[in-house]
Amino acid sequence: MMMAGTRPRLPACQSTFFSGTRSVATLHAAAAPAALNSRKLTVQVQSLRECQLTGAKANNGYLVSFSHIRTKSKQHVNLFNKRVYWPERKRWVKLRISAKALKTIEKNGLQATAKEAGLDLSKLPYEDVRKKRVEWLAQQPKHPPQPKKKLGKATRMKNPKKLAASKKQPNVARYFMGGRTVISRDPKYVEDYRD
Repeated sequence: MMMAGTRPRLPACQSTFFSGTRSVATLHAAAAPAALNSRKLTVQVQSLRECQLTGAKANNGYLVSFSHIRTKSKQHVNLFNKRVYWPERKRWVKLRISAKALKTIEKNGLQATAKEAGLDLSKLPYEDVRKKRVEWLAQQPKHPPQPKKKLGKATRMKNPKKLAASKKQPNVARYFMGGRTVISRDPKYVEDYRD
């Protein structure tokens, strides 16, 4: 039983963390009262500034002034997001690595360095550059991704007479110069979209 003026205690958070740019920790209010139990609390958590291959983190240090007053500060690792070529799988892999790790990759190779660090390269975001894949992509029309299901069952027009008489065309997205996406009802683009 809760007393007046006290806050309900939440259980320890159950969180999921992924290596990458951002992850989400979710708090489950299981033991909380019904008012709090009906909603799910989410908190944005930023990932560590840590090298994926060497595991290098920030070092604790001081900024020392002329009068020898020491202010706590961190000496961060020289990290950057880098696309590294993986020759065994013929793909570019995206990594967040330090400058030292880049030298290690050049010396030992990406696969050997990742194996030593215990990192599974196949689970990372990549760009495939196999010859067959590049040829297949060249043959495909370069259009922005469109939903396959145009409308849900609730919003789809059900009357066949009205559907046949309708002059309204679906919105279609197309790439133009400079990679800009334009959404249009122009019939010229609609015919391409309808297959």
